[in-house]
Amino acid sequence: MTGSNNGDNGPALLLLSSDAAWTESVRNEAAGLATARLVSVGDARDAVALLCGGERFSHLLLHPPAADGLLPDLIGLTTGEAESGIATVLLGEGGAEAQRLPGGGRAILVRRASPGWLGHALAESEAVPTGLEAELPLDDLLAALGAGRLQTRYQPVVRLSDGTPLGLEVLARLEHPALGTLPPDRFVPRIEAAGFATRLARVVVRRAFAEWSGDALPELGVRLGVNLPLDVLLLPGTADRLETWREEAGIRPGRITVELTETHPVVQPDLLRPVLTRLREAGYGLAIDDVGPAMRDHEDLFALPFTAMKLDKDVVHASADSAVALRFVERATAVARRSGLLVIAEGIKTAADWARMERLGVDAAQGFLIARPLTAVATVIWHAAWSRRRAA
Repeated sequence: MTGSNNGDNGPALLLLSSDAAWTESVRNEAAGLATARLVSVGDARDAVALLCGGERFSHLLLHPPAADGLLPDLIGLTTGEAESGIATVLLGEGGAEAQRLPGGGRAILVRRASPGWLGHALAESEAVPTGLEAELPLDDLLAALGAGRLQTRYQPVVRLSDGTPLGLEVLARLEHPALGTLPPDRFVPRIEAAGFATRLARVVVRRAFAEWSGDALPELGVRLGVNLPLDVLLLPGTADRLETWREEAGIRPGRITVELTETHPVVQPDLLRPVLTRLREAGYGLAIDDVGPAMRDHEDLFALPFTAMKLDKDVVHASADSAVALRFVERATAVARRSGLLVIAEGIKTAADWARMERLGVDAAQGFLIARPLTAVATVIWHAAWSRRRAA
């Protein structure tokens, strides 16, 4: 791996290329951009590891032949993820194929190197729409869901005291034929509000279980966290279906944590007790998701057979400057730990977030400082790179 640093405020460029001519052209062009910072790698796994989290890049400069089978994952981590903040510039004629991948249509293709090409490509990438602006028709979302365009991503959870990976939360993405891969807030609330929450949950869970039934993810030795909305969890038969899908995939219940999400507020916590008790007795972990000041009766939920509590990212961020938010985190963490719950902070973005949560007694964390939401392949690469850093 090689790098150059010509400034701290300009674009941060990651180059993946095994072609000497393109590599030389990129370095020469980047040197002419006074504020550009360039990191160059020749191995696709190194590029994936760098894109997973921690160091932030504005652009991936990608010569597709160097992708070595990881082209969908590289696009998925950058241009294919509408909120990634990382644009992709494809180098050479072979980039046209990459543009046909989900989200790849927003990548900038530079077929030939000519003087000033890099500056032009960076400027052009800034003008590419993200696809997050327009309101999407419900029929389009349901059609994409029915056509099998839902994708899963995995965001790692690690222990704060030593960085040990503990789990992976399953997150949904939806491939839109024109707009690329959409983040959950662009489709989940609308699908659930229209009465299709059970259908969406079924597709997400079954896809995750299918991926988990392979060899790579189970060998990481972590738990799989799947989200189920309150109204879906309370439906008769949900626990039976979950058991059926789990058994079909050959996953032990002790490897799965069901995360309760509040599409509707918990008005009567005791209504949850029978289904939660059944899942706990079967061996599942149970987590209360998105705990924050706006959640009503969260302390009453701690009396139910949960095993973990997840602090909402908004209160985690607010606790840096707000005494009210800080006191909430302190109080909720203390109550949860007295109840024997593992406390997880979501949305960890900075080393200061990490240190503050650890100081407050939080057990574990997830967020972009650790890793962005990853494809299954990228998750395995992240785990290996993270473990090497911990051992160094």
